[in-house]
Amino acid sequence: MRRCTLPLIAAILLFSVLPLRAEEKPVEALLPDTCGAAWRMEGPASAYTRDNLYRYIDGEAELYLPYGFERAVTALYAQPGNKESGLVVNIFKMGSLLDAFGIYANYRSPSLETASVGAEGFLDESQLMFFQDRYFVQVETSGSLTQEPSVFLACAASVSRNLPNVTAAPSELALVRPPGFVPGTEKYFPEGLLGYGFLGKGLTSEVMLKGNRVKAVVVMADSTEGMGRVFDAYAKYLGESKATFQLSRDSRGDSLHGTDPLFKGMVLQQSGRYALGLTGLKTPQDGDQCIEEWLRKLPKG
Repeated sequence: MRRCTLPLIAAILLFSVLPLRAEEKPVEALLPDTCGAAWRMEGPASAYTRDNLYRYIDGEAELYLPYGFERAVTALYAQPGNKESGLVVNIFKMGSLLDAFGIYANYRSPSLETASVGAEGFLDESQLMFFQDRYFVQVETSGSLTQEPSVFLACAASVSRNLPNVTAAPSELALVRPPGFVPGTEKYFPEGLLGYGFLGKGLTSEVMLKGNRVKAVVVMADSTEGMGRVFDAYAKYLGESKATFQLSRDSRGDSLHGTDPLFKGMVLQQSGRYALGLTGLKTPQDGDQCIEEWLRKLPKG
């Protein structure tokens, strides 16, 4: 028994330590010495925590904190002999892969050019942003208004090679892709979904429905019972707002049809600890067929 048990324990310890070693790498060590072929780091990097992030991005720090922000590093890169223009690289360590996507999606727009780096990225003439694993990365111009796309891409690739080799998007995004889904419109909110505190965390996307662009919503509760409380809170809010609504309960769970004071016609259907919804409808019933098809195509488990 001893001969079997000791190697087994050693193997368990080995595999439990390996992931931790990757996580223990400090964020500062993720900055490359050179960003692309000819851009070298100028001076020391600066680091920021939850306590002082506002000193670097005053006015935006509050946006990052709910996404589990832990630490950020920033550094300037310049070409030898050219001190007037450079590249600023910011790396933000977020709470999870979904959190990194969530903060990234706050800046993304379907109209911007996509960048093949990390899990997903975009660029324009003055910046490139991408996310990879639990990291959100910005590469921005400094001292000039524009830069060649190839320069951004080479710099971003240098950073990407230093990050954990996880280039998959969050699996949760599959939840918010109903029939008519508009690619590239997914967003994640760790709290205050649709601006309502009682909805908690969830996902949104844009959907084309009967020629109109409406919003798809996935509310994410911790349990089926917790989702029941969400429906109760929403119904209470609609009642206090003197809005027209109908709350139903059957074997599938709760469903809500009504007119939201901010988002017009809406329908919300429970599915376990999740709820699927559509807002911006002409009438609440306009969303019923889409919800039914959406429920059928949800990923199993």
